[in-house]
Amino acid sequence: MSEQREPQPQQRSWPRRLLNRMEVNRAVFYALVSRGWQFVSGPVTMLLIVAFFSSELQGYYYTFGALVALQTFVEMGMQVVTLYLTSHEWSKLEIDERGYLIGEEAALSRMRSLAALVLKWYSIAGLFFVGGIGIAGYWFFQSQPADGVDWQGPWYCIVGLTALTLVATPCLTLLDGCDQVSVTNRYRAFQSVTATLVVWIAISSGAGLWTSVAICAVRLFWELWLIGVRYRRFFASLLPSRTGPGVSWSEEVWPLHWKLAIQAMATYFTSSFVIPLMFEYQGPEIAGQLGLTWTALMTLQMAAYSWMLSRAPLFGSLVAQNNLPEFKRVFWRLFQVSTQVLIAGGTLFCLIVWILQLLQGMELPESWSILQPLWDLVHKLQRRILPLYPTVLLALALIPIHIAQCVMAYIRPFKQEPFLFLNTGSQLITGGLVWYLGKTYGPVGAGWGFLLTGLLLTIPGFLFILKRFTQKQL
Repeated sequence: MSEQREPQPQQRSWPRRLLNRMEVNRAVFYALVSRGWQFVSGPVTMLLIVAFFSSELQGYYYTFGALVALQTFVEMGMQVVTLYLTSHEWSKLEIDERGYLIGEEAALSRMRSLAALVLKWYSIAGLFFVGGIGIAGYWFFQSQPADGVDWQGPWYCIVGLTALTLVATPCLTLLDGCDQVSVTNRYRAFQSVTATLVVWIAISSGAGLWTSVAICAVRLFWELWLIGVRYRRFFASLLPSRTGPGVSWSEEVWPLHWKLAIQAMATYFTSSFVIPLMFEYQGPEIAGQLGLTWTALMTLQMAAYSWMLSRAPLFGSLVAQNNLPEFKRVFWRLFQVSTQVLIAGGTLFCLIVWILQLLQGMELPESWSILQPLWDLVHKLQRRILPLYPTVLLALALIPIHIAQCVMAYIRPFKQEPFLFLNTGSQLITGGLVWYLGKTYGPVGAGWGFLLTGLLLTIPGFLFILKRFTQKQL
């Protein structure tokens, strides 16, 4: 009889081996699909905006998004607190085959207490957004010279839809903290693709600023679907009144929250503040150029940070289990991969801008006249994005932002927040420099404002905090 051979282990395909080498799990994969789709579809969206929007309308469009980002002033960092508190309780819980949350009774009671607390917080935040930021945005646009742009109706609708989205935010954060990131990121990918398709239809049909309303509506639809359909039994598990211990606001939430609240509000000055600043001092046309470029770069930065963000529940669980060697191994590998992705993506984007600059003024050969409409659109795009110099400055400024976020992702699972003074100070200094240099020198000045603070304060300061924290662990 011939000798029977033992079955050989199935070899993984080279794409799977590559993804594993790059620390891409299911959660990171869907996050990258979402960000990658935004980055790939971005040029199409840019071309449609250039083709169908006037330069003034483009400025209003991106300024809308920058003012909506003021929701950080009412949300005040509660999302981060919720994520890490949830991840600590999740180590004693699980979701059964029917979709209900089960596990240790004390942990389940604390989860119900936390859910009730954050839902109340975000409901109040939604009301403050309507009454504060909604009115402030109205007066901001009302103070601008009349330019024929119909912005009132779209602004009212965006404010209302964003307030409803704020109420849904803690539900998604609870899911992320319970290690459902792969599912929530899959729905975010659906959200990203459908929102882009809706945007293309809206822009090409002449919807103007109502395009921003459509984006908010699509986002709210997917979030409500995730909460009310996909995870309805999960949230039903959190509805009964708790019968055991609860989360203490004064001892567990507030000591971390007030520090995060200050930093979250200050973060606005290194993310969206620069667009309304350009709108005010340089006009809607320059604001539109900066908005187009900055949106693409921030999409890249968020894609790179997805490696860290999707592992936040894992980090919290590893720290709760005191498995620090595994925590450090995963963190440093993710830091290397995400930083390499950021640098490579930023370099590629600057290269594209450089090529567009080289094409400026060139004429299409007569034999290629069929491509003339597309060629004209490319030339129009050149005038609607920033030149290479300020683009390079802004791309380099992403590196300090990324390093700071990674350091915070390392320390916050330990329920510690040693970043208050450094992070708040660097954000406010950045805002001051961007305001002073930006209003005088335009996007180039704003780019130097970002970069100088990042290189001289953010990177040295955050690395010093990380070094001191790791030494205490030894």
